[in-house]
Amino acid sequence: MVEAIAEDTFTTVRNAARERFAATGKSYADLSKTDLEALRDHIASAMGVAKLIDGTFKMNAHIKTVRRPSGWAALTCRSHYFRKREAVTFNGNGFIGFAGWADAENVKPILTGFMAWCDTLKPKGCEP
Repeated sequence: MVEAIAEDTFTTVRNAARERFAATGKSYADLSKTDLEALRDHIASAMGVAKLIDGTFKMNAHIKTVRRPSGWAALTCRSHYFRKREAVTFNGNGFIGFAGWADAENVKPILTGFMAWCDTLKPKGCEP
């Protein structure tokens, strides 16, 4: 089950999500295509539970990657009034962006899904 983010913690939750990822010891360069697909699926699940934007808020299937593993990746989302907006980006400088276009309500399922996904990642060095 996806745990919702409480409203009173929203002001720090973007950084908390970044810290949760950092705690794995991984960087974008360590993520496989399967890892990114799992992230997309976690966010999609959280969006399904949230039913935002009249229930039309969804993840796009395609994940754009540029110059793997040293470049960047973008996971995008859609709804009834837009087709391709940032959900999560892994930037080449290490910064992770979360739906810069979104208000506090619409970013919640993205952050919820991201943090749930981080909890499934094995810490760097513990992979088989």
